[in-house]
Amino acid sequence: MSFLDYLVVLSTLGTVVFSWTYLLLGRENGQRELDREEIEERIMELMGKFRYMSANRLELLERKTQEIRRLIAEANTAMSKLMVKMSEMERLELSKVEITEEKTVREEQKTQKEPEDDTEKDAGIEKKIVSMYDRGFSEIDIAKKLGVTVGEVRLILQLFKRNVG
Repeated sequence: MSFLDYLVVLSTLGTVVFSWTYLLLGRENGQRELDREEIEERIMELMGKFRYMSANRLELLERKTQEIRRLIAEANTAMSKLMVKMSEMERLELSKVEITEEKTVREEQKTQKEPEDDTEKDAGIEKKIVSMYDRGFSEIDIAKKLGVTVGEVRLILQLFKRNVG
């Protein structure tokens, strides 16, 4: 039984108890006999009205509950569509950023001159690795784009973090 059902039962019992108490304590014996039938009829009438009103309220409550459930389902559908659109927009934005970064890396590679010795070449790779890492490239992407191993990239980044930090 739901809360409202308990409420209906308790209200009905309260009405009956009150009515009988009123009958037993509030009237004289002679008058009780005459009015008892009237009071019982009135009590039954009131109980019927109460049941009718409570049934209508329960039905209205059930309809509202169903409407709320329908609205929640619609909101969930709209939210999922919105999330899909947002992820598509993020993917487009990321692809634009990656294209821009690739163009920048290519332009940097074109404008850089050939290093004269290995130490100058290593310093250039270190700068590229740190620069690409700062722009958000992953270690794997950096390794692929520069043609070095992931271990080298990690080592250079760790050394750079030690020197800076």
